[in-house]
Amino acid sequence: MFNDFALRMLMMWPIIPLALIQLHLFPSFWRKIGLWTYLVVLLEWLPVAYIIRSLQDVLLQHEFYVTTPIIVIGVFLVVGGIVLHGWTAKLLGIKATVGYTELKPDDNVNNDNLVMSGPFSVVRHPSYGAHSLIIVGTFLITGVIAVGITALIDFLIAYFVTMELEERELIERFGDQYMEYQMKVPKFFPKIGVHNDRDRA
Repeated sequence: MFNDFALRMLMMWPIIPLALIQLHLFPSFWRKIGLWTYLVVLLEWLPVAYIIRSLQDVLLQHEFYVTTPIIVIGVFLVVGGIVLHGWTAKLLGIKATVGYTELKPDDNVNNDNLVMSGPFSVVRHPSYGAHSLIIVGTFLITGVIAVGITALIDFLIAYFVTMELEERELIERFGDQYMEYQMKVPKFFPKIGVHNDRDRA
């Protein structure tokens, strides 16, 4: 059962970086093709998911022994990640959550409103934190090493690539308002003390 859970996580994970990196790298192109973007990303993801499934014997063979307390912690992380993701989706709206506002910016009357409340008052990118919680939680529940490696890869891609591309676009859209927001709120890790540097983590 846990291996099936791990495999589903491994298969589903690539669709997020596939979609977000391309969307932020070439926004003008994706806006031209509009809603067809979703079909393109789906067609890109399907062969990747198929390859992962075909390699399941290799990907799932290495695991560590998980005790009940570790599983419980993992469940809490997954549930916490889902709740956090739902919270951010509620604040941003479903259109922004699925990238529609990036594809059709002229269709969104609230596109110029920067969300800075709720989890966005703690970190600038809580959605990525939610993803990390879910994947790390899955790792602790299943004990599958490949899921743990995926959690690390997901964090590195999100932190050093996707968030940077997203912030560049947000600065273009919101200007000084977003730069002031950067000064006040950390990027990914909640602050524990008082910091004054702009590029806080």
